[in-house]
Amino acid sequence: MRDLARRIGVALALVLLAEGAPAAQRTEAERPRLLVESQYAKVVGVPKARATARTVATLIDDAVPRIGAIVGTDDLRPVPAAIYLDRSAFVEATGIPARARVVGLATFPAGLIHVDGTGLLATIETVVPHEVGHVLTARALGPALPALPVWMNEGIAEYVAGERAAQVDPVWVRALGRGAALELTELDTAIGERGETAGLAYAEAASIVNFLVAQRGEGVIADLLSSLTQTQDFDATLREVTGWGSTELESTWRDSVVRKWRWPLLAQSPLLIYALMVLLFLVGLARYLRERRRRQETHGEDWYNSTDRWGGDV
Repeated sequence: MRDLARRIGVALALVLLAEGAPAAQRTEAERPRLLVESQYAKVVGVPKARATARTVATLIDDAVPRIGAIVGTDDLRPVPAAIYLDRSAFVEATGIPARARVVGLATFPAGLIHVDGTGLLATIETVVPHEVGHVLTARALGPALPALPVWMNEGIAEYVAGERAAQVDPVWVRALGRGAALELTELDTAIGERGETAGLAYAEAASIVNFLVAQRGEGVIADLLSSLTQTQDFDATLREVTGWGSTELESTWRDSVVRKWRWPLLAQSPLLIYALMVLLFLVGLARYLRERRRRQETHGEDWYNSTDRWGGDV
């Protein structure tokens, strides 16, 4: 309880700092406070964020037991969360680049999640479970957390937030077709830089985790995290649990996704659509020329019959 109280204190301090004006100058309505306390959540923010805070608490309550089972942790203490109704306040509290499209952030060691509650860039229904995924993954790993690659951490968070292969696989296959797909070794950097390729990196990470679940069952996530607490070596853990090293996993995943999505994506390809348009044009042209030739032949027969009927040249 003392640790949780400290986390709530940190959350309140961060919200206060983000609000900008000195505390002495705030009205009662502007002072951040604990807004909602539920079975698995403690949400802080300014009073006008109370309705959003209730929604966040409900999402956390739904997410914690479900995600705890997936990542294999029984540490289901309440998750502290700070809600911001102003984008600039969120940016200031989290320290993310102003132009980054980040809408949620879990900070450690406090295990505190920050949520952009403006709804301008993404809905909290997807943001909150993602960030809860990070918190519970950290609880499952404990001191072994630094041994988990960033891409795997984000892939797990995307998976528990509901991102499935049907949403993320095509993103990677299209990038592959453009020659823009990222290598596994490039994902951590792309995610960390939060630049133009970050979205693709998240999609690839989620696709790989979905592939692992499809091949080994959902229990593979908890098995990987449990093993990592012992080995603190991700490649050794990956090989022990799945039979693949990182290189084999990447090549097997790539082959599987390409086979699965080649034809559905080909049907959406601009090149295929262009080829079909050209084919339809040629078919239409052929029909037009055939019809014109038939009309010319019919006109010639009619002319011949008319001259024969009158017994001479016209």
